[in-house]
Amino acid sequence: MICSEGGNLEDAFALIDVMRTSKIPVKTVGLGVVASAGLMIFIAGAPGRRVLTPNTSILSHQFTAGHAGKAHELFATVKEFELTQHRVLALYRECTGLDDKRIREVLLPAQDVYLSAEEAVQHRICDHVANFDA
Repeated sequence: MICSEGGNLEDAFALIDVMRTSKIPVKTVGLGVVASAGLMIFIAGAPGRRVLTPNTSILSHQFTAGHAGKAHELFATVKEFELTQHRVLALYRECTGLDDKRIREVLLPAQDVYLSAEEAVQHRICDHVANFDA
């Protein structure tokens, strides 16, 4: 179960690597809020096993990075930023089936994007919304 306002992308990708090495398909259930790095972890769940509760809010946005230091340190930061951006786009592409252009337009534009659980299904972020009536 994931209820997360986000966090560190490197930590998220480490957990995603653990999820992907599991012999058992990992089901992800999002509830409350699933945002930023938490969303990266959520979408990495096994296809067909990514579920949101009806009242879950989704936040997708561009990641932030910052560093101060000498010029050579800033060049290293730019390289890490580019590598991270590549990883983020690759994960979105793999987990949603959307192309880079559509991902940048709909899920990673300049401003924050908030989605309902139903909108998340439409954008292929999750597979279905839990039905508590059944």
